[in-house]
Amino acid sequence: MLTKRIIPCLDIKDGRTVKGVNFENIRDAGDPVELGALYAQEGADELVFLDITATNEKRKTLSALVNRISHHINIPFTVGGGVSSIDDASILLHNGADKVSVNTAAFKNPQLVADLAKEFGSQFVVLAIDTKQEEDGEWYVYLNGGRVKTDIKCYDWAKQAVEAGAGEILLTSMNNDGTKKGFALDITRRLSEHLAIPVIASGGAGTMQHFTEVFEEGAADAALAASIFHFKEISIPELKRYLQQFSTSNHKSLNPNPQIPEFRVMNIDFKKYSDGLVPAIIQDAETRVVLMLGFMNKEAFNKTKEIGKVTFYSRSKQRLWTKGEESGHFLLLQDIQVDCDNDTLLVKVNPVGPVCHTGADTCFSEANKPGFLMQLEQIIGERKQAPAEESYVARMFAKGLNKIAQKVGEEAVEMVIEAKDNNDSLFLDESADLLFHYLMLLNAKGFTLQQVINILEERHKK
Repeated sequence: MLTKRIIPCLDIKDGRTVKGVNFENIRDAGDPVELGALYAQEGADELVFLDITATNEKRKTLSALVNRISHHINIPFTVGGGVSSIDDASILLHNGADKVSVNTAAFKNPQLVADLAKEFGSQFVVLAIDTKQEEDGEWYVYLNGGRVKTDIKCYDWAKQAVEAGAGEILLTSMNNDGTKKGFALDITRRLSEHLAIPVIASGGAGTMQHFTEVFEEGAADAALAASIFHFKEISIPELKRYLQQFSTSNHKSLNPNPQIPEFRVMNIDFKKYSDGLVPAIIQDAETRVVLMLGFMNKEAFNKTKEIGKVTFYSRSKQRLWTKGEESGHFLLLQDIQVDCDNDTLLVKVNPVGPVCHTGADTCFSEANKPGFLMQLEQIIGERKQAPAEESYVARMFAKGLNKIAQKVGEEAVEMVIEAKDNNDSLFLDESADLLFHYLMLLNAKGFTLQQVINILEERHKK
């Protein structure tokens, strides 16, 4: 059985995530790359990024933003906004998108759906429908970000698009959007029960109960939400636990993808110290850099495991404090270890944003200063975005993955030749060239040097 999916949606305007009510009163909700990375780490099943100004302002979805996003997440993501041709879709696919969403352009030219499905496959094509229930009780299609009403009924257009080759429907109720009063269950159920493709319900999520309703009563295959995730009203781990508990206690088959880390029970001696607090050393799970030191009591320890975000007992606030509850810079839990005396914790995390209140990545910046190769890796990532005429790295990335891979091969051959000729000076030069281009290739593939080091260390243990 297909699992029910939880999908955060990020509406993009001028490179920022925004959110409104009934498609109006837009306000800023944060950086899309940071939010996307957070949701992926928290256990979202997919992401949707929609450039909400692309149709109105006749702009194309920014491929550079898509490329940045693709290097920070490891789950499928759909991109929409201004897609009106195979070339538009191809650019997004080339930059890392897994699916494209089409809306106004597809309605005006239904052949677009068929062309995209033929070129890339139906699974690549998501038909977004903005719909509104009018006084006659019927749901009608709206275009251009909800500004233009049509006389076509929602179900009729959805059925036509499915026949043309659409692989999924993203259904947004304009009546419910941003109200937090629940999804539009009737129109969602009609499409879900009468169309042979998955339907994603969107618009109206406000409580965790709304998700059980749309999965049960609306028969949706997936539920999409925005503001409740952006403004931290509901976290994805909490929502998935709720759905799992609902499914178990009611003998239902919602079966959400859990993706929530499980941690072994540990015998922590919280009573060793008079205040009941034990030190918790926070370490980046990937780079192994020490980020900060905090203190946990038993309640903070249990809450950290429950919600998947590091929670301390704050001595200044005299209460439990989840790191990032004000700033949004959470520490997403990956693992917990205890020392040999059972009174100190090593908490491995994926940080979202800077850790220190000064804006630094760690509270021990100098002590944890990365080695030169790590610094070089960071520099390559920064120069990748520079104008091509100003940076060799940017020019290489502009030429694409194949060119970078080819260059790595060339440098490897040159290094081998100098080694065989016993020309030590040139051998070292070519080795440096090979290592530099290899770091570029890692970046182009979305990997880091630390990931390679981790593999080598695991092999060494064996």
